[in-house]
Parts: sequence; C-alpha cells; structure tokens
Amino acid sequence: MEFIRSHKRLLAIFGLIVVLLLGTLLLLKHVDNSASAILEARITADDDSGTSFATIYDNGKVEKSRSSQNKKFVKPIEVDPQVFVEHTDKKNNIYLTVNEKALRKNKQVSSDENWVKLTKLVAKRSKHAIAMLSLFKLGDDYYAFLKYNAGLSDEGSLYQYKSNLTKVATLDSGKISGLKEK
Repeated sequence: MEFIRSHKRLLAIFGLIVVLLLGTLLLLKHVDNSASAILEARITADDDSGTSFATIYDNGKVEKSRSSQNKKFVKPIEVDPQVFVEHTDKKNNIYLTVNEKALRKNKQVSSDENWVKLTKLVAKRSKHAIAMLSLFKLGDDYYAFLKYNAGLSDEGSLYQYKSNLTKVATLDSGKISGLKEK
C-alpha cells in the first residue's frame, strides 16, 4: 500500500515537472517570436564571391531574407586595419592603439569625429588583431562591423555606438557590405 502511494506521488511530481518544462518552452518560444526586425544587411562572402541578405532583430537574432537589391543600403566606410598598432604588455597580453596620423589620412573617417571616437573605442576594447572594421551611419545611429584576426573563427560582430559599444548581432561568416534600417 505504501509502495502504491509513493509511486503515485512520484508520478504526480514527474507530471508536474513535465508540465512546467513544456510551459517554459512555450513561453521562451513566444518571447523569441516577439523580437522586432531592426536592420537589414547585405552580406558578401569574404572573397566577394556571392551576396546574400539578412534581417537583424533586436534580440540579436539574424535570419536570412529574400533579396532586397532594389532597396538603398548604406555602404560601409572601411577602416584600414593598418591604423591599429598592436602592443604587448609585460604579461604578454595584447592591446591595440590607433595611429592617429594614419587614421586622419582616411578622409571619410576623419570627416566625422564620432567615427574617430568609435575607432579608438574599438581599439581600446580589442584583445586581438583586427582584420576588418566597417563603419555605418543610419540616420543618427552609428554602427561598426568588426572581425578579428584570431583563430579559425570566421564570425564578425555588429555593434551600435552611442558613446559606448553595444553588441547588436553576430554573423557566422561573410562581411556586411550594406546596411539599412528596417
């Protein structure tokens, strides 16, 4: 008799756990679906062999989307990775600084003081050599697409700049060759 009661109790607890797990999964799916599209990106393969399009959501999710070739994308301002000077401290940690003279030679970057501040902030936060830095301005918003020259990863990160950098999304491969607001 005691065995039957404890068995029923265990089944009830197990059932409650299953119901809670299913409810949590449904809630997470609903939260994920409530994300809003904020940007559209034209993504080009690193070797410029092909182009695809993606929608970027406010929760960091990136989804492939249909061709938006007829829409006007903002082209990036490319920052030459040579403007970043790599240093090593006494503990062999890498840090970067910006060669101001080389940066000022890029008239597109030096034409807007926010680009200069953004480039310096990227250097200050970086612990690896920078392979690519592309800058975008959409209205009053500034964005930076950054790829490090570190290891086997081909991913890059898109940041929004408003006095500091906030990560918007990560791309598994390729580079952003155009960006527009959704």
